[in-house]
Amino acid sequence: MSYEALLKLHKISNIFIPKMVEILPEYWSAKKFAYKGALRRYQIYGNPGTPEGRRKGGINSQRLFRLNPEYATRLGVKTRKTVNKPRPSIELAEFIGIMLGDGGITDYQVKITSNAETDSAYLFYVRKLIKKLFLISTFVTFRPTENANTVVASGKNLVEFLEKKGLKRGNKIRNGIDIPKWILNNRNYSIACLRGLIDADGSFYLYKHRVFNRVYHNFAMCFTNHSLLLLESVYKILKTLGFKPITNNRNRVYLHRQKDIDKYFINVDTHNPKHLQKYKNYSAIRNC
Repeated sequence: MSYEALLKLHKISNIFIPKMVEILPEYWSAKKFAYKGALRRYQIYGNPGTPEGRRKGGINSQRLFRLNPEYATRLGVKTRKTVNKPRPSIELAEFIGIMLGDGGITDYQVKITSNAETDSAYLFYVRKLIKKLFLISTFVTFRPTENANTVVASGKNLVEFLEKKGLKRGNKIRNGIDIPKWILNNRNYSIACLRGLIDADGSFYLYKHRVFNRVYHNFAMCFTNHSLLLLESVYKILKTLGFKPITNNRNRVYLHRQKDIDKYFINVDTHNPKHLQKYKNYSAIRNC
């Protein structure tokens, strides 16, 4: 309101108006409080033009984005993917077995690789299992030179969770992989983990042998791995379950007895259609 308007109001309402009134410009306080805000920001984050200042600003920004991921998304900032962290279960133990067999972990991804021709149906099962356990989606890459498909699940939170459950990043053999204790100490988890290992990295095969000019067809299971710790754990699980495994004391564990093969498919079972079809084919030959 102008000074002349105030005088008119004074004549009407007898309001006391000082003779000297300073009319301030709009946003007159902006400079003052901007200075105070900048000073306070400097105290909290440091000089924004220095590496230390930028580091403090980055740390506080990341903290803000973690507290409000939707805000970060609106700004186009990439944040950690939210993953479900399941409690120990048969499904989680089986997934650990799959990872110990055909899996690998980098800083930001979990990968499971298998033959593109013979294991495509099994990879479909693996993708469903990951979705059920961690509530995240996966994608598949194909490497034609190796005839291999790889299921990929991304997320640093996923990597860190699996590390807490006993898996390791990088080269599994060099890192001395083994079945985690929380699995070995539980019979049902051990069975599930064994199933995941054999489904992913084991093999079943038919072979012939001759006794007194008579040809016999036999079916065997073989698990091959270069981690002696893992081989020993597989051997112990099979022994504990009442099987009669044999080993070549280097990198393989076998089941040869036909009653053990039958018992395996009854008590351990398989989620890999390739293994099941081989067993059915063998059973048909045996019953002829």
